[in-house]
Amino acid sequence: MLNNLKIFVFLLLALFSAILPSCSNEKRVAEGKPLKNRTANAVLTRYNKNLFEFDYVGMRISAEVKNTDDNQSFKANVRMRKDSIIWISITPLMGVEMIRAVVTPDSIKYVSKVPNNKHYFLGTLHQLTDITKNEITFEMLQAVLVGNAVDINEEDDKFTSRIDGNEYVLISKYKRRMKKVLGVNDRDVQPSDSLSVDANDRQYRRILRRSDEDDLLLKRYWFDGYDYRLMRTVFDDLYYQRSVTINHADFEVTETLTYPKQTSVSVTSEKGSAQFNFEISRLKIDKDYEFPFEIPEDYERRLIP
Repeated sequence: MLNNLKIFVFLLLALFSAILPSCSNEKRVAEGKPLKNRTANAVLTRYNKNLFEFDYVGMRISAEVKNTDDNQSFKANVRMRKDSIIWISITPLMGVEMIRAVVTPDSIKYVSKVPNNKHYFLGTLHQLTDITKNEITFEMLQAVLVGNAVDINEEDDKFTSRIDGNEYVLISKYKRRMKKVLGVNDRDVQPSDSLSVDANDRQYRRILRRSDEDDLLLKRYWFDGYDYRLMRTVFDDLYYQRSVTINHADFEVTETLTYPKQTSVSVTSEKGSAQFNFEISRLKIDKDYEFPFEIPEDYERRLIP
């Protein structure tokens, strides 16, 4: 159970306005007409008005980790200070805390209170990336927890905008080596396309040796056509032969914020698949939270999580 609980720690993605121009889209769909075409910049501009903005946020979540070998469920209290710290208290049994963790932009530390396995770990997010072979950043964890988009860089990323039913899809414009691997131009990639390559293909392996990670990455983001809230994200990573899908659902609308109460993160690779689901049962913003963390004197230090 402990290893699965750690997955939660290590994997750790809005203003609502009825007067946005997107209201015309709602009327169009009601009349059986398709959404209006919008540029990628126009979609991102409207999405940015839905960003979950906060200084402090606290939430109570119920979570589940699934993989090919095991399923585990637990509850956790999460506190965050924007761009500064994520504090997590995991209580899998009878409300008794088993793990407490603190993540900052460049570090992670946790204390395991599991009987017969009491220890602590102090390290960096870079170490975790090396161990898991998956890039883990503070910004990613923060975005997933509140339902904001992961890894959109509006200054560097270039997107094409498509319509997929009642949603807008932004598809990243990939680099020349991606086109050589797939044999398909990025303008011809459809929102629902599943992208994969034969890992033993000679041309792919030759290009792989000359490529960086970002050269073989395609990013897709689905936004609701009415209010531009983020619904789904898919990363097709042909460098590491894996796909990551983030789904958001059951949105809670308050006077000032919109956030997804349900989020699922699925990772599929040649080695198998894993899924992390969580549901927010309580959320409070801008309370001046504290982030207590102490290491008992009799706990041993582990150099590897």
